[in-house]
Amino acid sequence: MHALVKRIGSKAWRVTVAEDGRVFSLAIRTEAGLEYEVLLGTVDSTPILTDLLSEVARVYAALPPPAFSESAGPNHPKSVPLRPLGTRVERHDGAPVLALDFGGTVLKIAIDPMELQQGLSDLTARE
Repeated sequence: MHALVKRIGSKAWRVTVAEDGRVFSLAIRTEAGLEYEVLLGTVDSTPILTDLLSEVARVYAALPPPAFSESAGPNHPKSVPLRPLGTRVERHDGAPVLALDFGGTVLKIAIDPMELQQGLSDLTARE
């Protein structure tokens, strides 16, 4: 099993993945010292992750864009891009989606090809 423990203030969370890739575990320790653990299988992990991110996006759609300080959130030094095992473009309901394969979890993200092309053009123009 691989384990990662991260402390956030007086709370901590731990992620564990079995060597055979069959079981994922996410544990959260509360300030009271209690620990709650959620076991995820390779089949049910994707809907949980997709539901969570969809709900976050739904809430933030009505709010002003979040601002992060210099060393918080995506600006934190340990916030690094994830590297999936594979990336492919698929169709879902006639629209293109980016499928990021992390082994037991495949995250599908709806993309706007024109917006993606513009973003890539802007990035190369700044370099």
